[in-house]
Amino acid sequence: MIRILALALGIAAFPAVAQTNVRFLHEWRFEGHVAPFLVALDKGYYQAEGLNVTIDPGTGSLDSINRVATRAYDMSIADINSLVRYRDNPANTPLKAVMMVYDSPPFAILTLKKNNIRTPKDLEGKVLGAPAADGAWAQFPILAKLNNIDASKVRVENVGFPVREALLAQGKVDAVTAFGSNALGVVAQGVPESEVVVMMMRRYGLDLYGSAILANPDFIKAQPKAVAGFVRALIKGFQETFRDPDAAIESVMQRNPVAKRDIELARLKKVIEQSYLTDEVRANGFGGVDLRRLDNAIEQVSIAFKFTHKPKAADIFTAQFLPPKEQRLVK
Repeated sequence: MIRILALALGIAAFPAVAQTNVRFLHEWRFEGHVAPFLVALDKGYYQAEGLNVTIDPGTGSLDSINRVATRAYDMSIADINSLVRYRDNPANTPLKAVMMVYDSPPFAILTLKKNNIRTPKDLEGKVLGAPAADGAWAQFPILAKLNNIDASKVRVENVGFPVREALLAQGKVDAVTAFGSNALGVVAQGVPESEVVVMMMRRYGLDLYGSAILANPDFIKAQPKAVAGFVRALIKGFQETFRDPDAAIESVMQRNPVAKRDIELARLKKVIEQSYLTDEVRANGFGGVDLRRLDNAIEQVSIAFKFTHKPKAADIFTAQFLPPKEQRLVK
């Protein structure tokens, strides 16, 4: 397990104060889009809040949720729609999101121009590759209902994450469920970028959010100042990354020696464009949610998931740890 220690980096000198440990789990490995979390570490933003933050790479949202629920980690980032499903069971730990990261979800359908799939409805009669554990695939029933897709006319093949983009490039499938930034993986297979079609699901009716920062309720109760400090520091990390992504990507490259800088920088810029820095974020600041939109998102989740104890937006997200709007604006 890769572990990054804020104090070991020796970035900036801060007054000697008692440091509160915060164990944080990211939902994925250290790729371009993780830069803001690491920038906040390298710039000393967490340390300035009196926090000794460790950040570990993860293996997906479900594991990220479960690890915080069991207190293996204090905080994490995970898909908020997966959290909504998790909270349907009243026996589960009442985790809450304390900061939104993906204002627009990364869920997408990727295809090639030659396959003549211009709208989701055009998937009928086609072969769709979808990893069983894929977050985008989990939303496909919602996409199908909102776009009048006859799912029985879509041939779905369970494909592995490592071969998804290659199968699309080779013509073994006509389209795949993925994150929008996975288009870079198709390009890496030798397909010209101009030939790759990215259909972001939000443009086709999905009013969902994406991944958010979660905190264990016991940690929230015991360390509310640490939660608020973490959120403040991370927002600064995002603001700094938006200002200079070319510099921010270095925080990823230092920790992922096998990564290619040009690919990870392109990934970071694509995720900023598609999910992080939306019109809503520009108007309202980074990290918050519209509770009415979140309630609507929960209703959409019910298209693909049968609730027994459907949560409300207030059960899923709290804004109490967010700094004022003026401190969250992107300038």
